Amino acid sequence: MRKDPALARDLLHATTRLGRARGYYYQLIASIGWTSLLLLPRLRPPTLILAGDDDPIIPQVNARIMHGLIPRSQLHVYHGGHLELAADAERLAPVVEAFLDASLTTEGSQK
Repeated sequence: MRKDPALARDLLHATTRLGRARGYYYQLIASIGWTSLLLLPRLRPPTLILAGDDDPIIPQVNARIMHGLIPRSQLHVYHGGHLELAADAERLAPVVEAFLDASLTTEGSQK
């Protein structure tokens, strides 16, 4: 995405899906002064955390903090950035599928 910003715009449908910049600014405002860190240890379901090793929007350390706080979490660091799941779903979908399959198998064996 760093080398081809037009690709990011196309993936996000910048002019149709997101609308004007107002929605983006609302997201920024919503994140000021609020944190879920204190609630993360209370999460009980298995949780997959995906993090890019070249994400200019959310630093990888955030994913590592969440992984440390969420019980039963699994961290998968992939090569790429913030929009990699949308840009290269074929590469990351198997990771998500394997996590969901493992979660279903574990859940089924506990019943």
